[in-house]
Amino acid sequence: MTPWHTERLRIAHATAAVLAAEYPGAQIRLEGALAHGLAHARSDIDLRIVTPAGQPLRVVSQVVDGIRVDLHTSTAEELGELHGLLASFDLPREGDVAAFRTVRSRLSDLTTLRTAAVLDQGEQNLVLDKNETDQYARWALADRVQAAISLTEDLLGLIEARQRLAEQLVWQRLAVVVAQAEAAAAGQPLLGEKWLPALLGLATGPGQAPRAVPTLPDTNRPFGTDTAFRAVRTRLCQALTSSWGTPEPGDPSLDPSWSGRGWLPQRCSDGWALQRGDDLIPLTDAQFHAWATTTRS
Repeated sequence: MTPWHTERLRIAHATAAVLAAEYPGAQIRLEGALAHGLAHARSDIDLRIVTPAGQPLRVVSQVVDGIRVDLHTSTAEELGELHGLLASFDLPREGDVAAFRTVRSRLSDLTTLRTAAVLDQGEQNLVLDKNETDQYARWALADRVQAAISLTEDLLGLIEARQRLAEQLVWQRLAVVVAQAEAAAAGQPLLGEKWLPALLGLATGPGQAPRAVPTLPDTNRPFGTDTAFRAVRTRLCQALTSSWGTPEPGDPSLDPSWSGRGWLPQRCSDGWALQRGDDLIPLTDAQFHAWATTTRS
């Protein structure tokens, strides 16, 4: 725990005690990076006042001992809707993906809920139970994999069009998304990108160096990106299997075209799949095991 984190926690608990007295019956929560144990020298503090029912309160953010305390309000009913999204993981390989679209549009709110802790008389207790935390991790990982799939589709088009400067920018963005997927698979919330090195450090454990992002390709060499694509596939496979478990090997039939550039894995609620842009191929456990093995060869 850093001095910046310690000082902000002190202010958060003191402010929460004042708010609890001012709004009887309300629950005071700490949210965001600070609730997850992260802070820098100019971090703000995010507190939420949760009322049992009725309209949200009107509050004004404040500055305490030179540190900004942002106050947010919600009703228990509003937050109950978010909890409902974490009741299960519903991303079918084929068919309606309405739940996935809804979760992706509310992922920022779900991340706030994932980090939230109730402040009560000096205690700090997480809001989500283990099942909800596990479901958040699966949704967060699926979201980052989907973002990687979208970026890869753009990257394929840029490589074909030989737009080298744009290609390099997309590679840099893809590197961040892959690292976010690894952090999500390790149970870390999708906080702002500035926290990614710290989150990867938490994911790898005390005393271990954070995992590096994929190496950028040599954009001066035309189409010289197969190794980098393989690194992306391998790391996403490892992230998915660390979250869902490694399927048992079997005697699968694999189409050689599935190892072509741009195909990435995704884990849906009803099994494994490969996706490239809008094209999706459902895989059996044995097929995924074999495909993941080929990505490392």
